[in-house]
Amino acid sequence: MAKIVFKKDKRNQLLLLPSDIGSLIPDNHLVRVVDEVINQIRLSPLLETYKGGGASSYSPRLMLKILIYSYIDKIYTNRRIEKALRENINLMWISGMSTPDYTTIHNFRSKRMKEAVEDVFGSIVEILIDGGYVKAENLFVDGTKIEANANRYSHIWRKNVERYESMTKERVKKLLSHIEQLQKEEDAEYGIHNLEELEGHITAEKVEKLVDDINQKLSNGTKSKRATSEVKKLKNEYVPKLKKYEQQKDMLQQRNSCSKTDRDATFFRMKEDHLGMSQLKPAYNVQIATEDQFILSYGIYQKAADTSVFIPFFDKVKTQLKALPANIIADAGYGSEENYKFITDQKLGNYVKYNTFDIEKTHDHKKKTFLSDRFKYDSKEDQFKCPAGQILDLIGIKETKSENGYKSKRKVYKSRCCNKCQFRDFCCRGKNDRTIEINRKLDRYRDKVRQNLESEKGIKLRLQRGVDVESVFGQIKHNNQFRRFYSRGLKNVNTEWGIISIAHNIKKMAS
Repeated sequence: MAKIVFKKDKRNQLLLLPSDIGSLIPDNHLVRVVDEVINQIRLSPLLETYKGGGASSYSPRLMLKILIYSYIDKIYTNRRIEKALRENINLMWISGMSTPDYTTIHNFRSKRMKEAVEDVFGSIVEILIDGGYVKAENLFVDGTKIEANANRYSHIWRKNVERYESMTKERVKKLLSHIEQLQKEEDAEYGIHNLEELEGHITAEKVEKLVDDINQKLSNGTKSKRATSEVKKLKNEYVPKLKKYEQQKDMLQQRNSCSKTDRDATFFRMKEDHLGMSQLKPAYNVQIATEDQFILSYGIYQKAADTSVFIPFFDKVKTQLKALPANIIADAGYGSEENYKFITDQKLGNYVKYNTFDIEKTHDHKKKTFLSDRFKYDSKEDQFKCPAGQILDLIGIKETKSENGYKSKRKVYKSRCCNKCQFRDFCCRGKNDRTIEINRKLDRYRDKVRQNLESEKGIKLRLQRGVDVESVFGQIKHNNQFRRFYSRGLKNVNTEWGIISIAHNIKKMAS
């Protein structure tokens, strides 16, 4: 048998000179791209967050390089970044063997970057445009829900808060009335006759003040044991409850739900949870605008519907891009009269689907005879005639208001009589005669969008949308395993997603 030879263990071998870490990293390695790109960006927004004086600080450029490469390498927490700076050869090289601790990394990310992350992101976008990576001409918009760093069962629901608050107020009224009745003979002394002033305006502060007044007057007069007991119950049980409900309403602001552990997070219906089932979880609505799979703009929102956040997001797009794109491409989640009007006013190419665009192309849809768009309109009489010959008269105008305050009008038409129609079962729902709602303004917008989407350019952009923006979410959530935020609060989450976006763009540049 031939002799087995093993290589010598060189762990304890002395070196004549210390080795150059850079010689161990390939020339085309991603960490070198991070170093090169961060060296190009302007740091004035970050420098403004430093007051000066005191002990020396790590360079913001150095800290930014550490943070960005850590996110690219799927290292998201401060503790793990601190550990990797002592173990990861790429981070050791880009940091120049510097080892900022957990607190330094936390302060830089949560204080410095919070103020300057969007300016730093804007600098990266400028490099992308100047370098010819993107033209910022066609923006592909989409959103996704990312779970918040909050307890999944720490929910506050507006309906519950309002219901319990209303029940407590009713109990307060009954208790005060009972106290008044018990002390009726001493009413002048105890002064509970102002109960009517609380009607509809009960607050914890008012009740607390009233309890103090009652206690003071009870102590000066003939004490009623039952009255004293009920006043104590009012103070110790109902006042704290009212305070709690008022605090919860402040936490909710204009939302219908929020989390106790991250007050800015809203409960959304997520596609799947840790059990593989759909359920409500605290999360944020992340919106991005991409081109060639580069993120050119982003925004974090507390509303679930993409329709309601489109205009606020696009206002942010204009700020981050500092120029208007030529075309907007998005799925049916953004198609509304309000958004179409906004896009038209901005003079942009409108390639935003409406909710029935894909359904209209199906064979089943084309076979349906009694859809509202199959009804013939008589402009002189302002009437519709259904395919069966029934006349629908105008019965009123329905006004609706969006979450952003946009008002739209729909004309409502109702059939004169559907009872004897042989096609009633195919046309009507329920026992009432057929009614249809017509929004002429929205129909005109849809006709224009349909033309754009069915054009040669529109078909190309529609196909590209699924590859462009959906792939970005796939890379971040699946490949980079970023499915849940690590920080809490809207501003901190915005900072975290800004760093994710910068890291994604630099990684994309390298590839």
